[in-house]
Amino acid sequence: MTNAHNEQNLQNKDNGHGFVTGRERVHLAWVPLQAGCLTFTMAVIAILVGLWLDATLGTAPRWTLILLIGSAPIALGGVYLMVRRVLRKTRAAQDADPTPPEENM
Repeated sequence: MTNAHNEQNLQNKDNGHGFVTGRERVHLAWVPLQAGCLTFTMAVIAILVGLWLDATLGTAPRWTLILLIGSAPIALGGVYLMVRRVLRKTRAAQDADPTPPEENM
C-alpha cells in the first residue's frame, strides 16, 4: 500500500519477538506512571503515619524513618506484581493472535 502503512507495520515490530498492537502499547505506557504513583503514595502514607506516631509517642523521627524505609520493599513488591501482571496480559494477547500484521511491499 503506502509508505505510511509500511512504517506502521515496522513500528509494530517488537525486536523480532512478536508484535505489539496499539492497545498493548497503551497498557505498557501506563506501567511506569502506575509504578511511580504507587511508590509515591506508599511513601506519603508512611510519612504521614510516621509523623502521627512520632507526635503521639514523642519519639522524634524514629517511626517516620522506620515506616518510610519499610515502605520501600513493599512498594517494590507492588511494582513487581504490577509489571508481572501487565507482561502476562501482553504475552497472552500475543499468544492468542500470533500472526503478524500483513506487510505490503
